[in-house]
Amino acid sequence: MAINLLSIEPHKVSRDLSTYITYIYGAAGTGKTTLASQMDHALLLAFEKGYNAIPGIMAQDVSTWGEMKQIVRELKKPEVKEAYRCIVVDTVDIAAALCEKYICGQLGIENIGDGGWSVNGWAKVKKEFEETFRTISQLGYSLFFISHAKDKTFKRQDGSEYNQTVTSLSTAYDEIIKNMVDIFGYAHSVVDANGNSKVMLTLRSADNSVDAKSRFKYIEPEIEFNYQSLEKAINDAIDKEEKASGKADLFTNERGVKEIKELDFDEVKNKFDTIVTNIINTHSEEEMKTVWSPKIVQITEKYLGKGKLASQCTREQVEQLNLIVLEIEELIK
Repeated sequence: MAINLLSIEPHKVSRDLSTYITYIYGAAGTGKTTLASQMDHALLLAFEKGYNAIPGIMAQDVSTWGEMKQIVRELKKPEVKEAYRCIVVDTVDIAAALCEKYICGQLGIENIGDGGWSVNGWAKVKKEFEETFRTISQLGYSLFFISHAKDKTFKRQDGSEYNQTVTSLSTAYDEIIKNMVDIFGYAHSVVDANGNSKVMLTLRSADNSVDAKSRFKYIEPEIEFNYQSLEKAINDAIDKEEKASGKADLFTNERGVKEIKELDFDEVKNKFDTIVTNIINTHSEEEMKTVWSPKIVQITEKYLGKGKLASQCTREQVEQLNLIVLEIEELIK
């Protein structure tokens, strides 16, 4: 897989809400799972059973991180990609706890902090957690994360304190998810002047009392919490962005999620074997000995280390093997 920077086309912003990575938190009963289930071809990964009253929802219960890893393998299948487009994680808090438990079992420790730097458990669990959801996104799925809310006290540099409503997810995992998302909002109930209750979604907080953000700079700071309102808010924000930019061709109604192809080890290895076989078959023994073999060895050692052979590559070294193939291909052009 070679990169050609001259083949890049301008990115188009999609009006399809199900294209985006969304992260919604709030109290139980505010309708987070219901809204998520309305995303296009949604599959709910139910780390907690909050879907019993939602008719027709496509839900897969998840009770261990080992099951989550099985699900990721399933999501790679072409027929599964046809069936689902948005993966809902409910709740991401439990997903993080199960990921942590999985890594503890892998390392043979009881708590993720046991063993200190020699074990480096925190780095391993964060890597596992991040890579799992990044893989799902790269497969072409959108993601919808659900969490609960809590109030937290923060201290400013001058020593004064302030309260902020934040997700219940622990900070290390919370930052991983927030770095991925396009829409991050807080769902909460409010009572109007007539005593009627409704659920609102905060997408921006002017006074910093609520942790929320959006990649859409023209989006309304607060809207009613339902699928139609969120879809309208995104499209209204895009309309304003389109008008400000004056470039209507950079906006589309089509789904904007694209699959990022993973390197296939067997495919890359077969390509390497084919290229080398062709070189052997089209050159004399003398040419192989004096020209081609030294060049192939030099390229291989550049990416694998002195004395290493491409035939010794493991599946974890597929990136290095691919670079070897690309460089040899450049030689024979």
